[in-house]
Amino acid sequence: MPKIFDQQNPGESLDEFSQRQVSTTESERRRLEGEVDRFVKYLHEQPFRSPYSVKEVIKSGSLGKGTAVRNRVDIDLVVFVNGLTSIDHLETARPELLADLEETLRQSARIQPISRTRFSLKYNWNDIEVDILPAVDVLSLYGSPSKVYEVMGRYGSAGHAAQQFSASLAQLQRDFVKDVPEHVKKAIRLVKLWKKENHLDIRSYSLELLTIYVWQIAGKGNPGTDYLFCEVMSQLSTCGTLRVAFDVNYNSSFYIRSMSSPYIMDPANPYMNTLHRTSIGATSESAMKVHRCLTPQFWSLSHVDCSRPVKK
Repeated sequence: MPKIFDQQNPGESLDEFSQRQVSTTESERRRLEGEVDRFVKYLHEQPFRSPYSVKEVIKSGSLGKGTAVRNRVDIDLVVFVNGLTSIDHLETARPELLADLEETLRQSARIQPISRTRFSLKYNWNDIEVDILPAVDVLSLYGSPSKVYEVMGRYGSAGHAAQQFSASLAQLQRDFVKDVPEHVKKAIRLVKLWKKENHLDIRSYSLELLTIYVWQIAGKGNPGTDYLFCEVMSQLSTCGTLRVAFDVNYNSSFYIRSMSSPYIMDPANPYMNTLHRTSIGATSESAMKVHRCLTPQFWSLSHVDCSRPVKK
């Protein structure tokens, strides 16, 4: 097996490398989950001014999905807010909600955000990257995903709908990834580490979805970590032609019929192409280099080093 990663030993299979260096240990997972639970308690200390209050906190991100790479852990905490009646209401109230959250955490946890967007606050909490996003529980509000998508369809543009509803659909996004077997998650972690070592801007969520897609078209068995990783690299080597969609919460053919390549559709959000703003050329080039190393004629060459990023 050629060397793909910086810390991979000569001749070490990807499965062995993942187990030794990439997947989190049981003790590490317990520690991380405990730290997240401590953080979530601060969010339940009534951070909002009337008429708003915390309904529920959804744990998503790599830790919530079970796809965290060792020493590179992130979690999205989606805060469902009582008192919001619609996405439009959330859009108006979001600046106030974020300000209230920031002030509460400053006083109770003695921490400041390391960055902000108009949708979220980002913190570094004991080696965990935490994103906090206020949201509306749209599934409870409208009753079903199909009803939510009807409401989304009435927005002026698909991009606006995708952005505004994304956090509110985090539970569906999380569960789609969380429910796949561990051997698929092992391949996902490797692909995410490859992205990190090659300094690529493709979303981790896109890579999670593509790995699941490859596993599904392989028959949903256990073809092995090395096989799944190689097939994902094969798909990404022609990233500009990708057409990936899932018929889970909606009929994808209705939404992709007017779309052009490339796309990896969010199974929770029919208006979200997760490849939006990805540097397709850089992704393809890096994947092509690795895929060539993984073709059978190279497998016996354990001295081959494919771990160096493509020079820009």
